[in-house]
Amino acid sequence: MGVLVAIYVLAQSIIFMTRAWKRGKEIGLSTEKMKAAAISSGTFSIVPSIPIVLSLLTLAATLGVPYAWTRLTVIGSMVYEVTAAEAVASAGNISGDLSVFAAAMWVMAIGIMIGPIFNLFGLKKYQSGIKKLRGKNSAWAEILIAALFMGMISALGSKEIAKGGVALLTLFSGAVLMGIFGLIINLTRAKWLESFALPISMIGALALAVLYVSLGMV
Repeated sequence: MGVLVAIYVLAQSIIFMTRAWKRGKEIGLSTEKMKAAAISSGTFSIVPSIPIVLSLLTLAATLGVPYAWTRLTVIGSMVYEVTAAEAVASAGNISGDLSVFAAAMWVMAIGIMIGPIFNLFGLKKYQSGIKKLRGKNSAWAEILIAALFMGMISALGSKEIAKGGVALLTLFSGAVLMGIFGLIINLTRAKWLESFALPISMIGALALAVLYVSLGMV
């Protein structure tokens, strides 16, 4: 099943890439420019996909490779999938209880549908509202969006803060690494680093977590 889903997604990508290439020819783009854009896009897609691979490894331990792979191949989100699985796992043993495993599948499948449904019926209204707000007060619009994002991050990170120990140290380490990347990007105007900041910070935080455990900082 997972293989069929992956083939379907790859087929879509090939179709859109073919149509984009034809359209580029129609509007007068040179072959060299389109090749350069394709190579650049492919290169910059590798590192940002590392968080997805890490979340796959995390989920595969409890949900198995087929379901985790199918989820993250199509519509899954690293943050959502892990959070949803952990929420259901707190009620029982996913690996040993089929009812808990089935509940995790339903929670992950139904919960992720909210995004596409909202985009279908409410995205235009949301975008028009943000556009109007930016027209009236762009600074307040940026603050509002940043506050919404930070609220989401705080809700997810509060569990790790409550755990303390290695979980808290790992969270803090990841935040510090992201902060360092933010300073480098702002000071050097290296916007291309934005795509690499999250995956590298995650890998760095994981490496530091291993170090913390080896040092007995549990």
